[in-house]
Amino acid sequence: METDVELYNEIKELIHSLRQLKETKSSLQDEATALRYDIDALNSELKGMDIVIAATTTDVQSNEYRSKSFMDSIERLTGEREQLIDDINGLQFSIKGVTGDVNNCLTLKGHLEEELSDINKEKTIVMNKLKGMEDGISEISKKKAEKLPHLKTFDVVLKSIHNELKEIENRMDVSLKFIQHGQY
Repeated sequence: METDVELYNEIKELIHSLRQLKETKSSLQDEATALRYDIDALNSELKGMDIVIAATTTDVQSNEYRSKSFMDSIERLTGEREQLIDDINGLQFSIKGVTGDVNNCLTLKGHLEEELSDINKEKTIVMNKLKGMEDGISEISKKKAEKLPHLKTFDVVLKSIHNELKEIENRMDVSLKFIQHGQY
């Protein structure tokens, strides 16, 4: 497949050849005027040159048509190239967005894991305090049984506190489980 430069050079050579042929024809006609005895020979030669000029003109027209066809192909391919570049830019933009979303999700996951760890630490602290309170309540119950067997009202209050502490402990366990399951 010829390039535009090669076509241009070929057309340029053809035009140059045409000009040379025209100059030669003109020169021969001048010589024919000066040299009447060679008119028949020169007329035959001129007819041959006319055929060459016609063939060359046909070649030039053919090359012009091919050149136009190549230019049309180049314009079409340029349009397709621009569309592909637009598509690639859109994909790169989408990739950047997805990458940002993934990074944000990873950061959020890290924060949630830290929060879960902090909540578990706080739960341990609260559980230890609850255990201490239960031990204290048990101790108070023992002392109460030894020292104040006739005061049943303290027993009811202690049982109520104990039940409420158990209920708080259960709620914390449920909340932690929801947090853990909600994260993953």
